[in-house]
Parts: sequence; structure tokens; C-alpha cells
Amino acid sequence: MSTVQRLELLRPRDLNALIGDSFNAYRAHFLAFLAIGAAVVIPVELVVSGIGLGQLTGHYSSKTRAGEQVVNAAEIYLLIGPLVTAMVIHALLTVADGERPRPGAAIVSGMEAFRSVFFAVLLAAAGVVGGLFLLIVPGVYLFVIWAFVPQAVVLDGRRGGAALRRSAELVQGSWWRVLGLLLITGLVLAIPAAMIAFPAEALAKSADRQVIALAGQAAASTLITPLQTMILTLLYFDLLARHQLPATVPPVPPPPA
Repeated sequence: MSTVQRLELLRPRDLNALIGDSFNAYRAHFLAFLAIGAAVVIPVELVVSGIGLGQLTGHYSSKTRAGEQVVNAAEIYLLIGPLVTAMVIHALLTVADGERPRPGAAIVSGMEAFRSVFFAVLLAAAGVVGGLFLLIVPGVYLFVIWAFVPQAVVLDGRRGGAALRRSAELVQGSWWRVLGLLLITGLVLAIPAAMIAFPAEALAKSADRQVIALAGQAAASTLITPLQTMILTLLYFDLLARHQLPATVPPVPPPPA
């Protein structure tokens, strides 16, 4: 691997630095992060939405049923988000070491960590859903304090409830700041995602083929999700630095001989 500009991880960052540093790393290693996004998004969308929801062969429909919305949310929260996060973390650690990220190694590392990440995220999802059913506010509160569960598993080696407690520990005293950053970055990234998905939606309507809309959504998610998870991971390191808490960063495996 060739040497590249190192990315300092453990330091405070404001909104501009979070987005700017993430975008610079994403742009500098675009093909690697694109490969990571595609490795997760395409098969998941193909199996869950394409086959499971029948969008590969179905006619176009602008209406999304409640059941489909639940499936789509679960697909993003339980599968795509955690998997891409675990892979992006490996790539960022490589960049922090001054090396070019290898998508193959990042994908393998993410798959190996997925089981632990999945169970921790599943616990968080159960709590968030329970909070939403009781009242909307508890669900939103829990969603924010547990936003960094995947990072707690991969970077700090926490498991299950310990990962939830680690995330809550970091968000403590910064809940409103984290919520604001999540909302702002979500809105910023929604613009390029819409620029990709909307033309595909219009073409799907014209051709009466739902698969075209699915392809547009998959393309948008492939491009945007790695950048989104990168911003969240840098925010995780930002919170570590602000709380002056140690981070147990796992070493990046050396490249094969």
C-alpha cells in the first residue's frame, strides 16, 4: 500500500470539520468507499426489496405500504448501516495509519465484526421501537443516545448492553448537539441522494417498472451511506476527545505478503 496523508481521528471537530474531513477522505479514496457501499447495499437491496418485496418484477407504485416502510427501516438500521459502518471504520483506521484503504480487507473485517454489531444494534432497535410505541419523545431520545453503538462494538470492543452504555456515556451532556449534527448531516446528504433517486423514480413511473426506482435507491445508498457512516465515526472520536476518554482502537492487519 502506498503512503497517503494521515487522518487524525481522536480530536474535537465542529460541523465544518466533521463534514469537510469526511468528504476529503471519501473523495481521496472514492473507489474504495464506493466498493464498500456496493458490497453491502446491492446484495441487501436485491434480496430484501428486490426479491422479498417483489420490486424486481413488480409494476411501478408511488405508494409505500406500512409494512414495506417497516422492512425498509429495518433493512437500513439493522443491516446496511451496521455493515457499512464496520467496514468504513476499518478503512478509516488504515487512512489514519497513512495507508490507502483496501476495500477487500475492509469488507472482510466488517463481515467478521457484523455478528457482534448486529446483536448490539438489535438491542438498541428494540429499545427505540419500544420508546416510539410508548411516546414519540422517548424513542427519539434513545435513538440519539444509542447512535454510536456500532462504533462502540468495533472500536472499543463493547458487546451487547455494554455497547449501548458506551454510546450513552459519550452522548451524555451533548444530546442536543448530537441531535443537531445528525439532522444537519442528514439534510446535507439527502440532497445528492435525491438527485440520484428522483430521476430513476421518474423513469420507473414512465416505464411502469419498480425495479428502476429500486436501482436508483440502491445507487444513492451506495454512494451516500459510506460518507454518512464516516461522519458518524468521526463524531464518535470527537466525543471521545471532548470527554477525554480513551479509545481502544484495534490494529489494522498488515497487507498480505
